[in-house]
Amino acid sequence: MPALVLLILAPSRGRAAEGSPQQGEATCFEAVLASNTAPAKGAPAKEATTKSAPAKGTAAAPSIPTGLDSSLVSDLKNGGYIIFLRHALTNWNERDGAEGDFTDRAQQRNLSEAGQREASTIGQSIKVLEIPIEKVLASPMWRCRDTAQFAFGDYDTTGLLFWKGPTFREARIKLLSTPPAAGKNLVLVGHQDQLIPIVTGLKRDQLQEGDALVFQPLGGGKYKVVRQVTPFDWASVAGVEPPMAEPAPTSRATPRPISGVTPAVPDSAGGSKATGVR
Repeated sequence: MPALVLLILAPSRGRAAEGSPQQGEATCFEAVLASNTAPAKGAPAKEATTKSAPAKGTAAAPSIPTGLDSSLVSDLKNGGYIIFLRHALTNWNERDGAEGDFTDRAQQRNLSEAGQREASTIGQSIKVLEIPIEKVLASPMWRCRDTAQFAFGDYDTTGLLFWKGPTFREARIKLLSTPPAAGKNLVLVGHQDQLIPIVTGLKRDQLQEGDALVFQPLGGGKYKVVRQVTPFDWASVAGVEPPMAEPAPTSRATPRPISGVTPAVPDSAGGSKATGVR
């Protein structure tokens, strides 16, 4: 019988954005708080090995539209969307250690210098485009936390964006289907593995490091995948110098342009040794 404990949800160094939801309206963040289920320490939930019917919130996406245009930027400015950002470029010569060890950076795959610049460019582009952010939530893995830090500065961590298994899959569906506060957007920084089971048609490494999926919450456990956006897309529309990096092994097939943007100082530093969740 699976254990039931509190969801890992710890504030970092501050709030991500101003603004509060209308009275009586549930926000994405409140949906996370309502889903306080997490595996017991040392006993993470496992994905089911048998085939089953797609989860209720599975988004049909046989072909996900790509790119960013003025129309989508205008929609994002009006709020109501969820931007799921896969962590930026990492050092693939590093390997993840023990699953669930979120404190030891040396036992994880971390952002490369190119990834730090990439994350910073994404954040600067979103700021230039004046896209309002309600909150930033990140997986507790350092590559996600650092991506959130370099891009947005303030963020909160939640194990909901890390742990696998039916309970967490359903919680993520609830999160993606719940509209954020009026006039705001929610940013989630996580891993591709947690999206693949709930976005039909999304294949491994289709969402490359630094890429984002824009979701439109529809309520009732349903949502729509609106667009896949690359770091270059954000920079191009915002008029920001685009990032440039060598392709990561098994992750990028083509290089992306270099950013002269100076990244913010992350909330922690260190090296790494860490391949588990991607």
